[in-house]
Amino acid sequence: MKSFIKQCCSSAWLDLINSSSIQVKISAKENVFLAGDKAEGIFEIISGKVKVTSKDNLENESLIRLAADSDILGHRGIGGDWIYHVTATALEDTTLLFIPRKTFEILARTNPEFSYKMMTLFAEELKHAEEKTLHLPMINRVANAILMNYNAFGADAKTGELNYTLSRQDFANRAITTYESTVRAIAELKAKKIIDTNNKTIFIKNLKNLQQIASVK
Repeated sequence: MKSFIKQCCSSAWLDLINSSSIQVKISAKENVFLAGDKAEGIFEIISGKVKVTSKDNLENESLIRLAADSDILGHRGIGGDWIYHVTATALEDTTLLFIPRKTFEILARTNPEFSYKMMTLFAEELKHAEEKTLHLPMINRVANAILMNYNAFGADAKTGELNYTLSRQDFANRAITTYESTVRAIAELKAKKIIDTNNKTIFIKNLKNLQQIASVK
């Protein structure tokens, strides 16, 4: 997939970005940044997988986004107090391009295509944030979490094996429920032949039915 930056920047812009940016390598389970850190810039994933989480006042963690190759991270810290309000954690060894705040501000102020892409990214995330799932039964919420996993990281075209299966706790954090309830919902989806499992790995067996169950409309 063409990177977010390359979609909206000419070769001249890319030269500016490359001259002022640095590559950062993050090991699996290491944080890219923490909520509360000063936002010094944004990141684009070159290769790897990252989860974005937030915590409420009771320190309960919610999974709010998954990101993979070519996706942008850190944009929620843009403007205002320039503080990251979420935490980004590598799910596997990940390489990122760090774009400093000064370079980002030049791009945002003088490159209309870049500004438009950022605006649509924020709009898409706001739409997903406004989707309400708590009224849905548990199985639907867990199905929604599995579909999020599939949409972010994909699956093998023949076997349906997710390219990366989140932990059961991450699914629980997305569905806003307990680990035990998540395990039961996964077993129910398996019994319905919508998914299959092999140890911790999930296989998508009926994507259409998974999408229907996961629907928040």
